[in-house]
Amino acid sequence: MSSHYDTLVLGGGLSGLLITHRLHSAGQRVALIEARETLGGSSRRQSTVDFFPATQDSLDLLEWTRSVSPLPLHLDVREHRPQLFDEGKWRNFSGFGETHFSSVDQLMHFSHTHEVHVEPALEQLVRSLSEQLPVAANTRSEITSIKIADGRVSEVVINGDKSLTAEQVIFTAHPALLNDLIEGEGLPAKHRTRFAKMQGWTSVTLELQNATPLAEDSAIRMFSHNAKEFEPVVGRVNGTQSLWMTLVPAEREGEHEFIGQCIRHIKRQLKRAWPEALDGQKEEKIYVQSNAYGQYALKTKDPLRLPEIQNLYLANHILGTSPGALGSLETARTVITALTNAPTASAAAASAPETV
Repeated sequence: MSSHYDTLVLGGGLSGLLITHRLHSAGQRVALIEARETLGGSSRRQSTVDFFPATQDSLDLLEWTRSVSPLPLHLDVREHRPQLFDEGKWRNFSGFGETHFSSVDQLMHFSHTHEVHVEPALEQLVRSLSEQLPVAANTRSEITSIKIADGRVSEVVINGDKSLTAEQVIFTAHPALLNDLIEGEGLPAKHRTRFAKMQGWTSVTLELQNATPLAEDSAIRMFSHNAKEFEPVVGRVNGTQSLWMTLVPAEREGEHEFIGQCIRHIKRQLKRAWPEALDGQKEEKIYVQSNAYGQYALKTKDPLRLPEIQNLYLANHILGTSPGALGSLETARTVITALTNAPTASAAAASAPETV
């Protein structure tokens, strides 16, 4: 494996896969680095409740995704009537009333009255991107250090002993991890402080396979309640499968007993609406996704770059203006646009006049 590239993509989730495909298509020499054995990250499966509001920004972003996808995607705008279970019945959602939940800002995108239905789902796009990857992925490759010299990433150390260099480096993981990967003054203190505060919401999701459908439609359904320790439960039904999620402050995701309480909380809410919801249940799965929700701004001139490190791009979904998968698509598009409009080392070498 060569040790120098035009671009190193650190992280093989949705944004990392898209970036790798597009930069390779643009003629760049790209290496994709992934710590896990498989690509796709949390986007490889539907581990949160997907919903794409039919705003102009979302439509533009999904149209762009369709234009670059190796898998044909069909977009369909549909009317949507989100439902709230409160006082023993379902009604059209118009807010949580006098109940104040800390995560309400993260949930309000579910309240849109029109949504974009994407077929096939984004997790299938992720599988296609993984299977058709145009370069050999470097999996089981953990980033152990990112070295900075003269205001640039000078070296990325993998598994403690392998050194890679590149003209540009794209970091797709949570920005707070840079506090451990970049030593000393390579990362200014003001950014360390800001990254440390970028702790969002962890999603705790329960997937159920029931003998019969819980509801006839697939509208987003929310539960309001008076349990002060828990956030609202949000979910939707697709035939006999249903997916239910609640959000947990990121600093509490390591409290295993509390996570178990959240699952029991979800089940209690389901039984309020459907007393027999868990009877005859065929299968259940539990997913816990760190920092699944939360939007933060770098507060720099370029929203995905630090002025002190010229060749480092950050492409994590929390830096987007849209939640979840839309944030991943948004940051991927921004980075791809920036780097495909800029000359690469390979392109510059190819166009340079020969010397005699």
